[in-house]
Formats: sequence, structure tokens, C-alpha cells
Amino acid sequence: MLFNPTRRALTRFLALGLAYPLVACSEENHKAGLFMKNDIVLSVVLYSYLDRPIFDVMLNGSGIGGANSHGTNGMITGIRVPFGKQALTWRLDGPLGMAGNGETVAMKNSINLAVEEVPADARYLAVNIYPDDTAEFVFDESIPDPTPRGKIIDERRKHGK
Repeated sequence: MLFNPTRRALTRFLALGLAYPLVACSEENHKAGLFMKNDIVLSVVLYSYLDRPIFDVMLNGSGIGGANSHGTNGMITGIRVPFGKQALTWRLDGPLGMAGNGETVAMKNSINLAVEEVPADARYLAVNIYPDDTAEFVFDESIPDPTPRGKIIDERRKHGK
């Protein structure tokens, strides 16, 4: 058989096509951004350390529930969390006539989520909302516990401080 440039090119193309899945799944290439994921799908638990109920809690446009004062919402599954700057808002609730009822609050701090910050085994995201209108994200393979900061707030509340 004579040298056939077309056959050689097709063989190389086929070999490249067969190797592509191996390259795409490589941990190093994932971290290096060759085949960067745009988001991650997680189950989300909300912890609110506010002295009042909140509702319409929105994470990047997806509803993640609401919570009683110093409460949680259970869990919302299948929330797509994009990498990059995060947007978190909630609406204030409380007794009739309480100042601010119905107002929308946006977190004051900035959370910029990078792929490297999410553990490979993460299945859950705890969104923690604090009285100073800041938030904290905690990732875990199981349902995350309240944060150390949240535990301090709860202890102060129990002791009337």
C-alpha cells in the first residue's frame, strides 16, 4: 500500500478524537481552566442569624427559601451555583408594622466563588446570613453545621447580649 496523506490525516484525527475524553476529564486541565466548568449543582441549606424572619431568599436569581428568626429552611436541592461573583438577596418579614417589612436586602460583602474554593466532594452549600447583612458560604460533602460565627451569635442571643 502506498503512502496516503488523506488516510494518515484521518487516522490522526480519529486518534485525537479518542484521546479527547481523557484530556477533558483530567484534574490538572480542569484546575488549569482548559475545560472550565461554569457552575456547580448543589443542595443548599440556609442559616439565618437575624432577629426576624426573612423570605424570598435569592441566590443568583434562584429561590433558596426563607427562614424564621435565628432559623433555617431545611434544604433546597438542585441549585445551580455559577462560579464568579455571587448575588444574594432576601426580603425582611416580621410582625405587622415592623420597620422594613417587605424590603429587599442585598448582602454587603462580596463573594467571588472560584473552582478551587469548592472541595471536590462538595454536595452541599450552607448559606449563612448574619445580622450585619453579610453572608458566608460553606461547602461540604454532608449537611454543613452552623459556622463558628453563627454559634457565637446564637450564644449571645441566648444570654441576652
